[in-house]
Amino acid sequence: MHQLTGWLSIRSLLLGMAVVIALPTTGWTHGVVGKRWFPSTLAVEDPFVSDELSTVVEHIREPEALETEIEMELTKRLTPNLAIGVGGTRSIIRPRGEEGEEHNHGEATGTAHGWQNPEFMLRYQFIRDPKREIAATAALNVSPGGVGNRSVGRLSGTTVSPVVQIGKGFGDLPDWADWFKPVAVTTSLGFDLRTNRNNREEDAQHAFAWGATVMYSVPYLQSFVRDVGLPWPFNRLFPIVEFDGETLVSGHEKGSHTAFANPGLIWAGRYMQLGVEARIPLNSTSGKSVGILGMVHFFLDDIAPDIFTWTPFHGVLGPQTLPR
Repeated sequence: MHQLTGWLSIRSLLLGMAVVIALPTTGWTHGVVGKRWFPSTLAVEDPFVSDELSTVVEHIREPEALETEIEMELTKRLTPNLAIGVGGTRSIIRPRGEEGEEHNHGEATGTAHGWQNPEFMLRYQFIRDPKREIAATAALNVSPGGVGNRSVGRLSGTTVSPVVQIGKGFGDLPDWADWFKPVAVTTSLGFDLRTNRNNREEDAQHAFAWGATVMYSVPYLQSFVRDVGLPWPFNRLFPIVEFDGETLVSGHEKGSHTAFANPGLIWAGRYMQLGVEARIPLNSTSGKSVGILGMVHFFLDDIAPDIFTWTPFHGVLGPQTLPR
């Protein structure tokens, strides 16, 4: 009887999730500027402040180990343009080859798992131009050193990261370029400034971190350019390519850089969005194997606007809905 009740509860939960996913979109939340709606992206931070909860999973099969990272992030608006956030990353590293065989007397000894240092965020959106579909945000991220687990290689020093993020939609193109109006780009530029509390080289190296995305909005195409008749769920798709990496600007490896290309798809509904991308290294420093990124993202401001959009200075902001 207990098993039957448990199965019914699980089935009800799955049915509820399916209903939520299948609900038609009557309003778009998150990154809205003018007629443009920007989805959250997997590898590059978007240029908006919002009330959201996101989980991104990265998995890669390197010759020496299977590496999985589960990154979670929660952000909350304090005013229409100011938000705070907190994030954490769980790392799981399973050795392969000779190293794995040497330690693989059981998963407990062969697999390292633990939390990286947490990250705290302060974000301010200083540009939102509806006519030109431009948005820009300045952010300051702080990751205190020595908080995470040594077994997964957390840094002992604190990392301070000032960042600028910019997004631009091309809905203002002339009419002869209609098919390019659904295109949008975003970029993120910043520095990772690391304090050194021991003699480990990697703890002391500062880096220039960069990212850029190019996406095509099928919802924008069908709503504002031409209805090509794509049915649900294809009318919610965003084909996207992200590029990200970093260049070391100090230390004995100064000048070396990593770079990745991440082609994939994002699907967005009213309350959540899903995404999947390949993670392709673009040089030998970035690795030898292609990984995969997956994302589940919840729009808290639309799920429960009276709860999640409350602010101490501006009352209840409500969801960020696209004007119709």
